[in-house]
Amino acid sequence: MRLIIVLLIAASMSTPAEAQRAGEPIIDMHLHAFTLDFAKGVPVCTGDQEPIQPTIDPKESFDSLVPGTCPKPVISPASDEALMRESLAMLKSLNIRRAVAGGALPEVTKWRAAAPDVILAGLNFAAKKPVLVEEFRRLHKAGDFSVFAEVSTQYRGVSAADSRWEPFFALAEELDIPVGIHLGEGPPAAARFPGYETYRASLTTPFQLEEVLHRHPKLRIYVMHYASPLVDEMIAMMFTHPNLYVDIACNNWLNPRAQFYDHLKRMVDAGFEKRIMFGSDQIIWPGLIRAAVESVEQAPFLSKSQKRDIFYNNAARFLRLTKEQIAADHSR
Repeated sequence: MRLIIVLLIAASMSTPAEAQRAGEPIIDMHLHAFTLDFAKGVPVCTGDQEPIQPTIDPKESFDSLVPGTCPKPVISPASDEALMRESLAMLKSLNIRRAVAGGALPEVTKWRAAAPDVILAGLNFAAKKPVLVEEFRRLHKAGDFSVFAEVSTQYRGVSAADSRWEPFFALAEELDIPVGIHLGEGPPAAARFPGYETYRASLTTPFQLEEVLHRHPKLRIYVMHYASPLVDEMIAMMFTHPNLYVDIACNNWLNPRAQFYDHLKRMVDAGFEKRIMFGSDQIIWPGLIRAAVESVEQAPFLSKSQKRDIFYNNAARFLRLTKEQIAADHSR
């Protein structure tokens, strides 16, 4: 009896991340292969600390580090090499078998070379410097990327339905390239955040994808951040378009936990548990991958099978992994 009690106590003390290390695979649909630039040693807060959004008097200047003020901030590494090394180590420790990494092509290529069995190459789309659609075709044919992600039209202040993006969506449908588009919050206080002058909160609405999906019914597309906080609009779009998926990246570690759980439960309760995919949105803080995993593991309203769908099964279906690939993910 004493042994049983000890085992029960030990089991109750194990963390969700430990449970992942001991068991099932995860697919991360939203990772970034970035460089640190000026952001070495920058703090950020996790949602389980219930962060308070910044408030300023409009006559005052905005300090972009304010959102990193909390009892236990996560600190970014000191070098680009450490960022990559620590991120890949975190993926391995959490049984994340595959991760879609978006960013500038040289960095994505570097990360993919360091972990070819894990990194799926994404390519930023709608970046500030325009690239011709034929260049994307050439890069895809060469095997330099396999996912259009992250599509950042919202950060450019332009609707995804704008005609300038139409050739790229047509190319994605023609070549069957999965597309991941950012619709949702930018950084906290984005209107005052340096470098985000063209971001528009009004372009969060997923309804801008309506005509895109009608024009391209065979398009594989997922909405990054599930167009948070416009959950009702997202539910309406998923109800109407059964090929539309979402990821829960960043919301699962940045947003106050109560808000994230409210959003996630509403989508699950609406019947879309088979189209919700895990993502970390690891930007420059490798420790946030663990926080993202734990937020899903700790969700009290999710069954074990629902967690498995979110962590792996839904993404495996979306990416059309073969039986052999799925078996390999569960064995290594």
